Amino acid sequence: MTHSAWKQPRFRNSWTSGSSEPRFLLLQALVAAGAAATWLTEGLSLFGWVTFNGIVVGWTALGATGAVLVWRRGSPRFHLPRPGLPDVLLTAGMAAIAAIAGFIAIVSPPNSVDALMYHMPRVVYWKLAGSVAFFPTQYLNQIMQPPLAEYLVLHTYILSGGDRFANLVQFGGFLACLVAVSLIAKALGAGRRGQIIAALFCATLPNGILQASGTKNEWLLAMWLAAAVCFAFRSKYLWMGLAVGLALLTKGTAYIFAPAVLLGVFAPRMKQAWRAVVAVGLCTLAINGPQYWRNIGLSGSPLGYDSAQGDGLFRWRNERFGIRPAVSNMLRHISEQLGSRGEAWNQGAYRAVLRAHGVIGADPNDPATTWRWSEYEPPRNTNHETDANNRWHLLLLAGCVIWLAPRMRERQALFYCLSIGLAFVLFCAYLKWQPFQARMFLPLFALVSPIAGLALGRLRPAILQAALCLFLLNNARPYLFENWIRPLKGPNSILGTSRRDAYFADMTQWNNRVHFLRAVDLARESGCGEVGIDITHFQLEYPVQALLLETNPKTRFQHLGVTNASARYRDLATPPPCAVVCLRCAGDAGKIQDYSAIGPPAEAGDFLVFTKNRSVIRNSAAPAPP
Repeated sequence: MTHSAWKQPRFRNSWTSGSSEPRFLLLQALVAAGAAATWLTEGLSLFGWVTFNGIVVGWTALGATGAVLVWRRGSPRFHLPRPGLPDVLLTAGMAAIAAIAGFIAIVSPPNSVDALMYHMPRVVYWKLAGSVAFFPTQYLNQIMQPPLAEYLVLHTYILSGGDRFANLVQFGGFLACLVAVSLIAKALGAGRRGQIIAALFCATLPNGILQASGTKNEWLLAMWLAAAVCFAFRSKYLWMGLAVGLALLTKGTAYIFAPAVLLGVFAPRMKQAWRAVVAVGLCTLAINGPQYWRNIGLSGSPLGYDSAQGDGLFRWRNERFGIRPAVSNMLRHISEQLGSRGEAWNQGAYRAVLRAHGVIGADPNDPATTWRWSEYEPPRNTNHETDANNRWHLLLLAGCVIWLAPRMRERQALFYCLSIGLAFVLFCAYLKWQPFQARMFLPLFALVSPIAGLALGRLRPAILQAALCLFLLNNARPYLFENWIRPLKGPNSILGTSRRDAYFADMTQWNNRVHFLRAVDLARESGCGEVGIDITHFQLEYPVQALLLETNPKTRFQHLGVTNASARYRDLATPPPCAVVCLRCAGDAGKIQDYSAIGPPAEAGDFLVFTKNRSVIRNSAAPAPP
């Protein structure tokens, strides 16, 4: 390829020339679908109709209505410019990343710790009840956390009869976010090359690649936030309000990120901001109202309790607010984004942060700003979706901002860039530092990608564009092929691992795979169709559910041993269980006494299985499955 091929083609910015832009229409369709999925789920839930038939009928009706509206409006006409060879190659690179991530998402089951603790268990209980009403649980995140990502997973789960497509919700958010990011770059003044580079920058985020094949919700949140920004730039207030409402129903960090980012959009035109506030307020209530109402009934707050157990022990917010706590958290989070494979570098970053804490008079392990039982340590570079950093992207962004700042003629780009920084500051000022929070900044990295596209799209000579883009694509390889819990390479590759064993890829620290498999076998041998699960001591219950449902899809589950406020949601009409799986209950005399009426316990490591079937007890000493 010649150097001249990378020169920026002439491009006419048609951002304000109407709404027939295909990318813009796609975002409108996705927001409409998200709102429809929310209202359909809530509406069916009122009658216990969140079932296969209910979802099929509902989506058929919605699809027919949408088709009529599109037909009456008429087909839009698109003008698609002919791309140059460099643009084709960059797009092909993104397509390759997407294809590999999508393949992993389908082949691998949902297997991150959060998925096993609450993302997937809540889907199972909703499916069994035909409703998204609250249910008794010892782990309150299963009911009080924003549920939109799981609503979408619930639809795929019911329609497909299992979790085969559960990871595609996050993957879809990843794809759509690339589209939205390129549109934001266009709104900020980037040409076609700059828009493609913005999307490429976003697509190659290491943490983003790792999350794109899983069941977390950061990509879905990033998609809604980016869509809201696109609509805000075009003054489409209703669409912006819906996108913000969907973001708030996806993840709690949206309450921090959305106001800051939208402030950056409206800063140059504050007289229009009141319309945005009204739209966001009304749409937020329309989208989130039912979940707010359920949370008020549970805890008195529309957002639920401030800790997962409802006891304040693991409280998410800082115990003390101020400049010093915020700066401390900022220093620790930034250093974690700079972790490398080199120990000398990591130790240097660690010592620099400790010195900075000494200068400001702060304790780097202050319990008021640090997650309980955690300690700040030197940063590292991992291939795990919870704490993988975006080091090179952060450094490149810093260079882009430094290079672009004196060249910014438009205030809009400057305000937008500052708003991302404000969102980061607010996050650090409100939430405690945790050693596994790197993933939570993925939406901010996605939202700031247009700034990289704006800067790199103007970079000269053009050969530097090519070099940086190739560097980003090459840097994506380890995260595509060596995901620690969904690897394509190595002895634990998902290509050579059974789906059953893949559920335990993120549970090596407990080394209890054999305990799970034995407990599932004992529960299966009991022939019981109504299984109680006690998660008081250990909340990762989804492998029990998934593996039992594999052999008997009619198995039903209920939580036992619930002593918190959610106990009030127990359905007295539910038949008592004929078997109980108590996770990590060995040696707990109280639990043994609680379930002794069902039968004596059979041991599966530190798990206990109580069943009325005496033959199961006699055979409980049999060898564990391999």
